[in-house]
Amino acid sequence: MIEQFRVSGLTANQRLDRILRARYPHSGRQAIQQIIARRQVQVNGRTVWLASWSVANGDTITVLEAPAPLPPQPQRFDPAWLIADEGDLLAVDKPAGLLSEPKRGLDRPSLLQLASAHFGPVTLFHRLDRDTSGVLLLTRGGAINALMTAAFQQNLVHKEYLAVVAAPNLLDATGVIDARLQPSRSRRDQMEVTAKGGQRAITRYTVIATVADRAWVRLFPETGRTHQLRVHLAHLGAPILGDRLYGVADSAPRLMLHAHMIELPAAIFGAARRFTASIAPEFTLPES
Repeated sequence: MIEQFRVSGLTANQRLDRILRARYPHSGRQAIQQIIARRQVQVNGRTVWLASWSVANGDTITVLEAPAPLPPQPQRFDPAWLIADEGDLLAVDKPAGLLSEPKRGLDRPSLLQLASAHFGPVTLFHRLDRDTSGVLLLTRGGAINALMTAAFQQNLVHKEYLAVVAAPNLLDATGVIDARLQPSRSRRDQMEVTAKGGQRAITRYTVIATVADRAWVRLFPETGRTHQLRVHLAHLGAPILGDRLYGVADSAPRLMLHAHMIELPAAIFGAARRFTASIAPEFTLPES
């Protein structure tokens, strides 16, 4: 159904995708970008395919195809998400599409909110991107918080991720990506590799298999920078499939990145504490 509206109330020009996100609050950024890329949006009668197109008061926007709505968001904690309850520590398998914690300006539930409603007050000690699935740790407070803080500050927490990426690419069979990251100079929601400045970011990886135009990769981040795995892989020509920020959004039905395992160090906890989130069927290697 075609919709047309006139822009008003702006204090300054805004990007087209932001105008549309405000117009369609129940659609995600990916759905908005898809209709723009498919040339389903016009500004003042002119077809526009750039999400960054500048829109001003008085402009008339025509939407030829409404963006798809976000899938229904969970309204309560699903017990099936619980990996382990060790009293002071909870390990949870966060589903893709669910925020780790509340985000200002987004009226959507988060894992932290749902877990707090289900278990009582809990603390989230690290986070995953909304579109990433996998293991997250929460604590109930007490001595565990100081131990967790020490483990993360000393980079002693071992993490393993699984990703499906585009191929061919510049990845070796195994390797280390050591590339500094800084906020993007062109987009506020992105990071970028920089030769100088920024923060050092290190990712070890192993390619499990390559089939046709995709590869399965195990990732072992040694630092925890924002979007680190996504930027590092895209930097080597191996964007994660379904990545709306650093790759092609519609190359997969979701971001193909899963936090498979996390291990807390014996040096701090007395014994290693290891938690694993099961791998979803979409990550399964095709039969040869």
